[in-house]
Amino acid sequence: MYLLITPILSIILPFLKIAALQAMVPIQEVATVLPEVILESYNTPNIDTVKPTTVLISNTPGYRFSWMHVYYLGMAISALLFSYKLFQFTRLFRFKEKQKRVIILPDSTQAFTFFNYVFLGEKLSSLSRKHILAHERIHIKQKHTLDLLLFEMLRIVFWFNPLVYIFQKEITLIHEYLADGYALGNTTKKQYYEELLNTAFDTKQFSFINPFFNHSIIKKRIIMLQKTKSKQIAKAKYLFLVPALFAILVYTACTDATAGGTGYSTSDSEIIKNIEVLKNSIAKQGSLTEEEEKALKVLTAVTSKDENILKDSTYDDVLNDLDIPFGVLEQVPAYPGCSGSKEEIKKCTTQKIKEHATKEFNGKLPEQLGLTGIKRVVAVFKIDVEGNIVNVRARGAHPELEKEAIRVIKTLPKMIPGEKDGKKVGVLYELPFTFSL
Repeated sequence: MYLLITPILSIILPFLKIAALQAMVPIQEVATVLPEVILESYNTPNIDTVKPTTVLISNTPGYRFSWMHVYYLGMAISALLFSYKLFQFTRLFRFKEKQKRVIILPDSTQAFTFFNYVFLGEKLSSLSRKHILAHERIHIKQKHTLDLLLFEMLRIVFWFNPLVYIFQKEITLIHEYLADGYALGNTTKKQYYEELLNTAFDTKQFSFINPFFNHSIIKKRIIMLQKTKSKQIAKAKYLFLVPALFAILVYTACTDATAGGTGYSTSDSEIIKNIEVLKNSIAKQGSLTEEEEKALKVLTAVTSKDENILKDSTYDDVLNDLDIPFGVLEQVPAYPGCSGSKEEIKKCTTQKIKEHATKEFNGKLPEQLGLTGIKRVVAVFKIDVEGNIVNVRARGAHPELEKEAIRVIKTLPKMIPGEKDGKKVGVLYELPFTFSL
């Protein structure tokens, strides 16, 4: 059961959104990357002619390597291999007789199950067939073929993941252990060992069937048969793990709650003491910048013993400084005049910012600086809780290009701020410029 549930959970869990867990995970500073603005300067003989700056479509001709292409290729190959194996296997049904679930394969000693059908080699003795049928009926009853087909589908989608192959191998082994355990009720262990060892091992390697003779796991099956079956009381002991784990979780939660209610821990006190020293050092400078004043307010709030002061002081200041990832926003920042759904506002705002940057950027600057070839500048800015453009910075091929990018971004109009949980929040953006000179 574990081997079946684990891969299914690994697929489902990434799509589950648990509010309690989201609140526990700190939101990191992540910039929303806007579409690249590609600028091109054209030389003209007339010096008075303004060199136009145009936005080019970023669909560059030619092939661009993508890891997704590798993934799709691998998935296609895996699907073709599975289809080929399935086609080869279905050819065996030509030996099926009407109204019969047991299919005899001529000139063969194979034995395996597929759904409700048992395939037996013609060369198998009557005694062998009796033991094998008892074994294979367990595979049919417990629908083991479905388990194997599930892993075949997983192998197609997750062909690159070695755990899928390991899990499939292990579940095949467990299927044989289960069938062997039930089949032993109709014979002795000695006879069963002899049957496993004396029969030729020429089973076709179809990974979606349950073969009786699989030489790679025969030894493991014999070792498992020699073990004493666990009593029900021994299995019941594992049930005690559930309340034990629950008790540990409750104890941890209660410990955290108690620690939180009694004040600061020793390590917290040391941190607060260091913050106090830093706060006093900043205050002694006298004239502070706007950013330093914000930092001083936060430090004052953090070192306050009054819980209400801490909450009230840090919310507006700290939330204003905290940049929320674009994907978790309920309401995205909007350029003046943009309205509609979340996606429509996002598309409109992106286009307006791009048009503004294209219009305002000095297209002559790269040539004046003597730059040639393709140059790039990336501007980073934030739309704060009031919709202002703040914290503008840039990095690029030349300091003057960086200054120009900062100037252009600062000319953006006041935006409508983004919102999360009904509160206005700051959002970080990244706008790349590329110059073709």
